[in-house]
Amino acid sequence: MRKRAHRFGELTSQVQRHAQERAAELARHVPWQVLLETRNQYLEWQEFYYWARSIIESEGAIPEWLAGKLKEMCPGLLAAEKGKAMRIAKDAESAAIRLGEWIDDKIFAFAEKGGWLQAVTFYAVREPRYQRAATCWSESVNKWRTTKPHRYPSLDEWRLNAATCDESAHLLPAVRKQRESFKLVDSARLTDAVSRYIDWEALAYWARPALEQESAVDAVVRELDARCPGFRDFNARERTRHGELPEGWHRLMFWIQNHVFQEAKTEGWYDAIVISASIHPRAIRTMEFADHCEEIWSGHLPVPYPSLETWRRHADQYVDISSSDSL
Repeated sequence: MRKRAHRFGELTSQVQRHAQERAAELARHVPWQVLLETRNQYLEWQEFYYWARSIIESEGAIPEWLAGKLKEMCPGLLAAEKGKAMRIAKDAESAAIRLGEWIDDKIFAFAEKGGWLQAVTFYAVREPRYQRAATCWSESVNKWRTTKPHRYPSLDEWRLNAATCDESAHLLPAVRKQRESFKLVDSARLTDAVSRYIDWEALAYWARPALEQESAVDAVVRELDARCPGFRDFNARERTRHGELPEGWHRLMFWIQNHVFQEAKTEGWYDAIVISASIHPRAIRTMEFADHCEEIWSGHLPVPYPSLETWRRHADQYVDISSSDSL
């Protein structure tokens, strides 16, 4: 049994890795700014979807007032075919399915046509905002089927309620444990910290080739001295210790973690920053651009070494055109 469970875990991890690699492949031919904006738009529509779905499933049908809202927000959904519309009104599950399909087919047709909607959905469903909406839908249906509310909440009211839900409620135990850190910080503070973390991580990616070759590149030395006072001395000491931080990249990230984000570490929500950054389109694109640079540089540092500002601008503009050929 343990062997089978272990094998299942391996297969699950392989599937997840394949899905992540596929999502990254699809996303690379889209500017990260477009991907981020579309992901946020997708999250808004998923909140609408879960709000409507919770009411439809609680009622077992589409109430007349909700039908009016659906006609306003989703023109053609209920009137596409009169026969289907009649069946939808009697079949809550079918109505929810058609609503989800309508959103993908109509609102996000541009992403579907471009071949990168799968990337949008992959990153969106991993956002706490999406998970809270899914939790709110499940809890709402369970509550409303038992006790029908005097009045169903408006979309805005439902969103406020969803914001207070536990996004880890339906996650696997291991993932839920990782997500505990999100409960220790409010969303605005976390968003600001993630933005700063992405900036600092970009600095580390930019400096990585010089650090790994232990080359005293003037541009890198000046930038690190200005932004990370004391790091070069720390790096020199750690380099001779042969400890757990074998490369300059790891040592710089360790320094940033302990000097820039010490407060988050002390308060227990540093993991929330790292997890959020790992699925942020800008952070992902910066990492991919760093790998791209090292590939084309082929182990030789460019002369002159690009400034951080120039490198970051190119990273923000980076699109892997070749990836679009196979879509």
